[in-house]
Amino acid sequence: MQNIQIVAPGPEFTDFMAMPNGIAKNICYYNSIQGRAFFEANLCKKEDGTVYYSHSSVKVKKSKESYYVMKSDKSGFTLSDKGKLSIWFGKNVFQIPHIESVFNYYNFNWLSNKLYPYVTKSIMEKMFMGKITNETEVVKAYFKAMRINASPSLFLQLIHSDYSISKQVFLRGCSVAKDVNHYIMFLCSPKDYIKDQLIFDMIKEALILNKKIDFNWSSNRLREEHKQWTELIMEEEMNSMTNLPIPNVEKLDKYTLQPFKLLKTQKEVFHEGRSMRHCLYTAYWRSIKDGSYIAYHVNHKDEEATLGLYLINNKVTFNQCYSFYNKPVSQEMVDLVNSFIEHLNSSLVNEELFTVKVEEIELLPL
Repeated sequence: MQNIQIVAPGPEFTDFMAMPNGIAKNICYYNSIQGRAFFEANLCKKEDGTVYYSHSSVKVKKSKESYYVMKSDKSGFTLSDKGKLSIWFGKNVFQIPHIESVFNYYNFNWLSNKLYPYVTKSIMEKMFMGKITNETEVVKAYFKAMRINASPSLFLQLIHSDYSISKQVFLRGCSVAKDVNHYIMFLCSPKDYIKDQLIFDMIKEALILNKKIDFNWSSNRLREEHKQWTELIMEEEMNSMTNLPIPNVEKLDKYTLQPFKLLKTQKEVFHEGRSMRHCLYTAYWRSIKDGSYIAYHVNHKDEEATLGLYLINNKVTFNQCYSFYNKPVSQEMVDLVNSFIEHLNSSLVNEELFTVKVEEIELLPL
């Protein structure tokens, strides 16, 4: 039987354990060792060809007269002489602690760590048996297991780019893509913040509505599909929502000028946040309901925006004004908003609305 240590607890642990018992060792223990977890991993190769990999968390404990080591959180795998892999405690390959050290020991250095999450138990067995020896074969085996019809070379281009995407997000996109290759090409393309946010929002909507996305759609087609899908989902959500009126806000409505639209109910605030793709409802509804915040939808010369204002002792102050996905608005919109705020404050001088203390207001972004 052969025992091989592939991850050592480290020199700090080793040096401490080698120290003679005494005051100096006690000082070191209480200052830097007590309660800390060190880690070790070992391979045990038996005569019949079976391999055990064990990984442990190692802590140093103090008894009355000396120090001892306690191991816990043991995990690992068993590789039988026939090449069958059994991962302890039902974990996945990428959940095995220090799996990169195992791969390095077995000379799997050709495998990028970005591909670790895509190595299944079956793929790892084939790697041990020498049936899979490069990244292309790993991707082919994974795509076959997941029934993904896409180019492995195109996927490897994505993996080796600077762009980082989790396996979960990648698979969600694959599940709604009309053509997975087009989805991968979209991920490889130069980043466009607004378009990217639109598409990742559409992926969630496609999952809800059981629809597919053609990642070759033009920007106009994407916006049109997104608008329709959003309205379908919002209609369903709003049907189950109580349309709670905002207390006293109707007093402001008579001072509202075109092209501003005062949001006066819970559903209107919800619709604004959902359609403009920001967190007006999730972050500000409590402040709006309590009377310390008011919101408007603005539609001026084909430019749409959400305006948020603080309302303190009959005076409004500017908080924020953003377009879709918190995109900045034009200077013309800024000037229009400033003029509207002046109009509101001049109109509210003799109006009794709310009395809200400044410290009660939550300062949050849309």
